[in-house]
Amino acid sequence: MPHDESVDVLEAVERQTAALFAQANRLVEALAARAGLDATRFRCLSVLCRQGPMSVRCLAAMAGLTDEEAAEVVGHLEHDGYAVRRREDGGNRVLVHPDRVAHRARVEPALRDLREAWYPLVRRRFDDLGLVVGLMAEGRRLSELSMTFRTQPEAFTM
Repeated sequence: MPHDESVDVLEAVERQTAALFAQANRLVEALAARAGLDATRFRCLSVLCRQGPMSVRCLAAMAGLTDEEAAEVVGHLEHDGYAVRRREDGGNRVLVHPDRVAHRARVEPALRDLREAWYPLVRRRFDDLGLVVGLMAEGRRLSELSMTFRTQPEAFTM
């Protein structure tokens, strides 16, 4: 493949990936609204339920927030009954624990609605979905490579 075509293909991948992320964000916003949460709280609660108890700092890193933003979100989740902070390890660490009962009552119905709407669309296309998963994994590896380039010092300067 000539160089120009390679660049065109990579740019097309970048455009489609950006469109996919935008669509995924809209889906998260819709699911969050259906569960009665804003998108950030929905994401954080989902991370907590998937990964288990963690520090606010770890939650911030996993949710793409600053420590301060994550602490504010955790405060809201606590206030609304979705999470609780507990001291662990003899009081040296504070971990945020999700309230799984609240999650089941408010978030899981929205996720179930999504699965029920999604299943008829993909019922006979699991081979296609396997291909999509593989492409997404390769794309993630490519984005990890781009992070490597960002963290390296100006390697190409003279």
